[in-house]
Amino acid sequence: MNKIQQVGIIGSGKMGSDIFNYLSEFNFQILWYTRNSEHKEVLHDTFRKKVNRQLKHGIISKDIFDLRTNYRITDNLNDLSECDLIIETVIEDPLIKIEIFKKLDQITKPSCILTSNSSSILPLILGQELSRKNRLAGMHFFYPVAFKNIIELIYSDFTDEITRDSIRLFSETIKKFNIELDEKNAFILNRFLLEIQLKALELVKKYNLDYNQIDSIAKQLIPDFGLFEMMDQVGHNTMYNAIMNYSLMDSNRKKFNTLLQELTQKKNSESTLFCYDNNSINKIPDSIQTEILNQLKETIHLTLDQFTKEFQINIFSFKKALNEFCGINL
Repeated sequence: MNKIQQVGIIGSGKMGSDIFNYLSEFNFQILWYTRNSEHKEVLHDTFRKKVNRQLKHGIISKDIFDLRTNYRITDNLNDLSECDLIIETVIEDPLIKIEIFKKLDQITKPSCILTSNSSSILPLILGQELSRKNRLAGMHFFYPVAFKNIIELIYSDFTDEITRDSIRLFSETIKKFNIELDEKNAFILNRFLLEIQLKALELVKKYNLDYNQIDSIAKQLIPDFGLFEMMDQVGHNTMYNAIMNYSLMDSNRKKFNTLLQELTQKKNSESTLFCYDNNSINKIPDSIQTEILNQLKETIHLTLDQFTKEFQINIFSFKKALNEFCGINL
């Protein structure tokens, strides 16, 4: 098993930045890659000022300060050549990701483990042109990383035991509960939630509700975020692409059509959200609320039963992972 000491992060968007901030609290040497040289300086100045303020005001100790400044930000991909582990976090475009992994395959040492934070693209797709498919896996963090104590570790049939053991130990070192998945049950947490979102959309149409209303009811079961509020936060284009990818893993692709049509309308009109800041949500009769709540509960339990049987996943680990992901208590 390879000891992970030097960690590379590729991408400086929301997830890349959040993963960097979280990992900076651990005893790794971190190399953070952004392709934009001007952005590199902004990232460096922003993070340095942040930790300096934390030290000055006693928020962190000198030891933590030293850990958090054990990093380097670069715009040269070759600087990641000696990394033991690389986490890719760029946009959900398979062509862009494949090109990055092809370059990493050429420049990194043979023992380096290559992982993707993708929420919907399988490792087998990303590694189709790699010489080291055995060193490739998915490492799917959830946002915000500091508050979501869960990582999905996703393996292809090519991922070897050394790689599995190494990233399993890495997730334990960074104090994250992990759930290990193969390409059949990959992204199981988002796919579970999607079944509830599909049911919620059906109920919106059936009872002529708005999305704020259905979210307010669903939060009684899934407290961490609204079902449609979450889609707004992730982004409609990203959600659309992810659902298209999930549909390829499902035997019933037609069930996604209505939601995909809704997302198409949203992503073609960027100012249009599912949910608005609206404190005056119309009152729904108690009887209707109870009926909707019962239908959502039934969908949750049917999906839990279906997934644990179909994917042969440990039900206790799955329940814990769902709780960490969205606060649902089963």
